Amino acid sequence: MMNEPNYMDQPNRLSVEDLFKKYYLRLFEFAYKLSGNEEEAEDLVQDAFVVFCEQTNGTLWSEHAIKSYLYTTIKHDAFNRFRHHKVVEKYQKQHPDQLLEDFQIDNFLIHAEVLGELMAALDKLPGGCAMICRMGYLEGLKNPQIAELLGISIHTVKSQKQRALHLLKEQLKPELFTVLLVTLLK
Repeated sequence: MMNEPNYMDQPNRLSVEDLFKKYYLRLFEFAYKLSGNEEEAEDLVQDAFVVFCEQTNGTLWSEHAIKSYLYTTIKHDAFNRFRHHKVVEKYQKQHPDQLLEDFQIDNFLIHAEVLGELMAALDKLPGGCAMICRMGYLEGLKNPQIAELLGISIHTVKSQKQRALHLLKEQLKPELFTVLLVTLLK
């Protein structure tokens, strides 16, 4: 004769949904006390249940073991998040200039694109015109310095710069040329 299973030795089989309903409030309260933030507490509890579901793979656990597992998971996750926040805060204090706002990153991107377009357009300019334009606008040299370095008159430097701007205006899209002018005038 077969032995009947002893149901007293087997854990109660609750669905994850039942476990969630039964323990959510107390787990949330625990997570909230650890984190001090409602949204983070909700995330901690939900993450604990997700981890539990991924780890169990259909094995039977006692209800006490499940509850203990969920509390422990929340505790470790909360402490890991706390340590992460501390590391971020420390980094921010040590490197305040390295934290960039989105608009700064966008400006860097625009600057790089304008510079790339400008370099491509400069390569199409006649040799002397391109060299004077690079020296004046990209290297920041003054007209007298350029004239002295190249052994030409200041008038020639000015006229070559004007010629370069005229040719660039023809080569570049109007909005890009406008950005270029604003950049050059700074």
